[in-house]
Amino acid sequence: MTAGAKSTAAKTRRRLPPDEREEQIVQKAITLFSQEGFSASTRDLAEALGVTQPLLYRYFATKEDLIDRVYDEVFFRPWNDAWEEWLSDRSSPLSQRLKRYFKDYAAFVTRSNLVRLHMFAGLTKNTLIHRYIDILRETHFKVIARELRHEFEIPDPATPAEEEDELELVWATHSSFFYMGVRQWIYEFAPTQDIDRTIDILVDGFLMGAPAALKSRRLG
Repeated sequence: MTAGAKSTAAKTRRRLPPDEREEQIVQKAITLFSQEGFSASTRDLAEALGVTQPLLYRYFATKEDLIDRVYDEVFFRPWNDAWEEWLSDRSSPLSQRLKRYFKDYAAFVTRSNLVRLHMFAGLTKNTLIHRYIDILRETHFKVIARELRHEFEIPDPATPAEEEDELELVWATHSSFFYMGVRQWIYEFAPTQDIDRTIDILVDGFLMGAPAALKSRRLG
């Protein structure tokens, strides 16, 4: 082991205050799980940290507890509660609201660790990802659909199927931004060069197409 490596290992093994050690474990777990998936073991994590497994279990009783914390750190702590307020604020045209929201949300949802953890969670059928999607559906998708109806005087859905029509249109556009992260962090394509310009175009396309499609179906 080189002198530099020994120094790094010594720093990793030094006694840390409990809150610092817990944060160190969580951040290393985020890195490990986003690189290797949730099949990575607590033994792998302990080795990466230069600590023992029993020490990990002093902070997280089970691997599932640690995964819950990782999800909270990556998906829920950075969540911006103002997003729903931005979408609902009718003092601005819907186009402006959507562009403001999507530009901020895209920065959140295209992060490497979020994209990779999202994909691994889907592959392992981890139910935590359903919690995230359910929140997104209730607080964003349904709000956008409601504001779309208001802005373009579209009749309210008369059936569950008509509501799903709206949500599918919103979801299709919404997914475009997550897919930018998939292209970059999963497929290893170059990132979108001018994401703000791309968002402007996608929102304009959504607002030109979705209202016309919904009105056509509901007004005959």
